[in-house]
Amino acid sequence: MSDALQPGYDLIITNGDAAGELLRKAFSETEVLPWRDVLHDGPVPMTGDLEELSELRADFLAERGWGDPDTLRENFRARDRGLAHFEAFETVALWFEHDLYDQLQLVQILDWFFGTPGRGAGLRLVQADDFLGTQSVEQLVDLAKSGAPVNEAQLALASKVWSAFRQPDPKAFAGLLSDDLAALPYLEQAVRRMLQELPDANTGLARTQHQILVAINDGVNTPRDLFGAVERMEEAAFMGDWSFWTWLDGLASEPGRLIEGLNRRFEPEMGHDDFMAYLQSNIALTPLGFQVLGGGADYAGPAKVDRWMGGTHITNEALWRWNDRESVLVAPES
Repeated sequence: MSDALQPGYDLIITNGDAAGELLRKAFSETEVLPWRDVLHDGPVPMTGDLEELSELRADFLAERGWGDPDTLRENFRARDRGLAHFEAFETVALWFEHDLYDQLQLVQILDWFFGTPGRGAGLRLVQADDFLGTQSVEQLVDLAKSGAPVNEAQLALASKVWSAFRQPDPKAFAGLLSDDLAALPYLEQAVRRMLQELPDANTGLARTQHQILVAINDGVNTPRDLFGAVERMEEAAFMGDWSFWTWLDGLASEPGRLIEGLNRRFEPEMGHDDFMAYLQSNIALTPLGFQVLGGGADYAGPAKVDRWMGGTHITNEALWRWNDRESVLVAPES
């Protein structure tokens, strides 16, 4: 986004660069601000302000090898500066999809506007039940007609959800499923999908892990094909390939290895030949993988669990679980 804001222009905030480029083509005299952050992946704890959270997120992505630390920090700072200049525009339109990736970004941005004095009446929301980056310019122009002003109920709900997501335990976030979330119609599905990434109450598997094992058991045995097969199991696909490779590599890690056959671990900076070898690895379930998939073993027993859901750090010692059949959160054993 340009730092030289032009009076009279509109601002579009959307999920990333693919959608952003199409929106630039569809609408003239518009600045586009891609949000980009994969908020379903890694820590999103309570912080003093957006800038502090952005620094934390940039550091996390850099630790994953997903970019140069200084470049990531500056990209987040530039994004936040662009948001802070929203009053320079005639209108601000939020363009987001129905999936978990987008819905978390949406509630973060709406929460920021909820707590920002003078946010004005020019904030609009356009939501899509399909992926923006796959639509034509004509479809986007038509979709814009469905946009509507953001109301106070939507702002308040987003702020509540964003706060619940960032708590050090997931009780408030799970409690959202008992609330009326209809003001943001795709939110309930997204909240449930995020909760399904907690270790399952019986198998210890996150839903993504379970789907990977199911696909391998069904005969899908290369990373190249697994990514698409697991995407097709989603009601609303949300995960990028780099996040997916992290889940896949984790299942091949000791202790508690559930798959075998990966030629190496994925690294964002790996060369073309190494990446092709990774994608063409011949993967199979280990004996423990078959056991866990069949419900005869608990993956959270032998495995090292160390990941985040928003502000909740999930470890073997603080093992929050999710019973999806009953929509019940299971607290760690004391």
